[in-house]
Amino acid sequence: MSVAASTAVQKPLIVSRPSAPAATAVVPQPAETRMILVVGANQRLMEWAALSLFRAGHIPVVGQWFWPLVTGEDAQDGEIDVAAETVSDRLLGRCDALLRVDGPASHADAIVAAARARGLRVFTTLDEAVAG
Repeated sequence: MSVAASTAVQKPLIVSRPSAPAATAVVPQPAETRMILVVGANQRLMEWAALSLFRAGHIPVVGQWFWPLVTGEDAQDGEIDVAAETVSDRLLGRCDALLRVDGPASHADAIVAAARARGLRVFTTLDEAVAG
């Protein structure tokens, strides 16, 4: 399944709790849990893919989640570019794989190239990434 083909979250985020205490549900885990960096041009699409990966038992990461830590009100444009590059380098050093979601994005293509150069597995569909 292409990530772009799915526009809605498959399961609601709100979970109703039973009134009586029940045994803790076991979340099925993939054969191997991976930390997967999600890159692309569309923030909503990347976050939807990250949620799907999390529900499948993986640990998803979106680089933009770290931007508030490295940018501030007084940051210059050039500093933001360097900060974004630093974040992606650090995440690539920690992640097991990368998911490239649909849509044109030269910065995402550069991250894909860097991931391949490091020998990381690059997924191009959500189904591939979920399966690991």
